Amino acid sequence: MSSTTAFLCHFSKAFLIVFILMLGTLSVSLTPIFLVISGEEVVYASEFLGLGTSFPEIDEGKVERIDDAAHMDVAIGKFYPKVRLIGVRLPKEELPFISYLDRARTLMEKALLDSDVFISYDVFRYDSDSNYLSYLWFPYELEDTEVLISANLLLIMNGFCDYVPETNVKGKLHEFMEQAKHYAKSNRTGIWSEDENPETSLEARIHNSEKKTANRTLSITVTGDFDTPYSGYVEIRKMFANVSIRQDIRGAVPHIHVIELDDSWDDQYFSLTASIVPKTKNKDLTATVRFNNEVLTSESIGPYTGGRVFIYLMLVKYSLD
Repeated sequence: MSSTTAFLCHFSKAFLIVFILMLGTLSVSLTPIFLVISGEEVVYASEFLGLGTSFPEIDEGKVERIDDAAHMDVAIGKFYPKVRLIGVRLPKEELPFISYLDRARTLMEKALLDSDVFISYDVFRYDSDSNYLSYLWFPYELEDTEVLISANLLLIMNGFCDYVPETNVKGKLHEFMEQAKHYAKSNRTGIWSEDENPETSLEARIHNSEKKTANRTLSITVTGDFDTPYSGYVEIRKMFANVSIRQDIRGAVPHIHVIELDDSWDDQYFSLTASIVPKTKNKDLTATVRFNNEVLTSESIGPYTGGRVFIYLMLVKYSLD
């Protein structure tokens, strides 16, 4: 092989490698657009517009309270689930990242608080703390057209958080979340502008049953004086088998706790015990037990009626028919 031919061969290989790398870069490139939310300009991507309509199942609700940028209470009908944004990992509350936590929460308050939103789900619907694992969307008027903006992607793309997949099963928006993270890191935006990488907060693991079993759900809805903290437990036990499920619960009013049941509980008699104690005295507290949204029972306490809500149901049986 002549030196010229060898040079051309090596050049072709090098060009091919560079071309492949360029294709890889282009594949994650985004077209930034700028949104103004209550006077604050944030970046989004035109490639993310319309993603909300790709989910066949979507719930409509209203944001009642925001704990932080990734956790909030959303009223969905008569339910008040705690919502956790899928894949969003906030930095721990330590320097130099505290200011980004504050900015992220303020952004979510401006965009979502007391507003109508839409919630969609992935393979797993709950984590082990009964939070709804959700993609959260809010309407935004862009060039005289209403579009749905993903709060998850907005936080990631503006560098207010990291993106961490919930499981090894890649979520429906995984590639878009990765692109949003790549954009923020490449542009040294938000938490990625610091000289050190953030250590992110730990989150509850996903619930061990898949969304397909969600049509068998027992729920405990805790209502009463707003923001009253409480703790306790819920236990269900098959009457004629040594099988039980116990879930320690805690939260602040209003909140809902969900226990998913598999098909081995169908047409079985079971008992249910729940004990819920408010951490502040002289408060109203009501616990309502539902199966598939149908009320089984409800118990309450008030300022002068005792220190805990106690529920005991015996010989409960249900069927999906």
